[in-house]
Amino acid sequence: MIEIKNYEFVTVTGPDAKAFLQGQVTCDVEKLSENSALAGAICNLKGRVIADFLLALDGEDCVLRTQSGMAGIIKNTLAKYAIFSKVELSTETRFTKVLGAMADEDEAFLSKNIEKLPECALACHISNQAIFVRIPGKDKRLEVWVHDERRFKDWGIDHDFDAEESWNKKDILQGFIHISPQLSEEHTPQALNYDLSGIIDFSKGCYTGQEIIARMHYRGSAKKRLSLLLSKSLIKQDCEVIQRHGEKTSLSKVLAYSNTSNESENSALLSILDIASKESSFSLSTQTDEEQELNLQSLSYPLTDDQ
Repeated sequence: MIEIKNYEFVTVTGPDAKAFLQGQVTCDVEKLSENSALAGAICNLKGRVIADFLLALDGEDCVLRTQSGMAGIIKNTLAKYAIFSKVELSTETRFTKVLGAMADEDEAFLSKNIEKLPECALACHISNQAIFVRIPGKDKRLEVWVHDERRFKDWGIDHDFDAEESWNKKDILQGFIHISPQLSEEHTPQALNYDLSGIIDFSKGCYTGQEIIARMHYRGSAKKRLSLLLSKSLIKQDCEVIQRHGEKTSLSKVLAYSNTSNESENSALLSILDIASKESSFSLSTQTDEEQELNLQSLSYPLTDDQ
């Protein structure tokens, strides 16, 4: 097990909690249950993504798990509309830590120590000690949102930085990007592939930004998409992706990346690139002006598909 330290929580309580969120988020909150979590996003009126989250029930309360620095942004965003509903918003976490486990590698241990092991993506099990959630993706990872640490004192927890970095890299390799304060309100769901990965439910009712997002989905086509590239070189925060297609050259920011200390593995990054033919070439800019070759990888969605 590893401890994941880059998460925060927002709790929505009150008799209108689910109905209130239904009008604010991209996922269909009517599908939320004690056995099923949801992956979703909050958008602004222009259809830009403010934040992404995992949503689960804790009793009658709705709990949104999000990235570091995003809980306050989510609370302030929802507070603008909460005055019309019987809800209360809180960033005071009821969880003392979040643990991560690989359901395949740790199946015997988990089955012995969890009353009911979630078996499919976004399945939940809620106990007095924790909420157990199978997160989206094909690698069968499990998050444990811990209420009572005494229950988990015998669990072997790896606090090594490389272990958490490896966990985060799994999201990148599946083409799933989380919104940080730096990325908030910068991109449309389509540019982030949220329309492909199950973050947006196009069959639900209205929510903030829905009209613009739906129009782009049904009447337009994305010209740029989040893309996965692999590198044999070290990736740094200020690096950019150089895309060449014919005589056209464009630069794109690196939105997320993960380096590796294992020489047999590649570093990975996510960047929003022009959708062009396979003849495009990609490289990584460096401070020395010596470009490093990048290899474009295909992505498979939706992330809720366990097949």
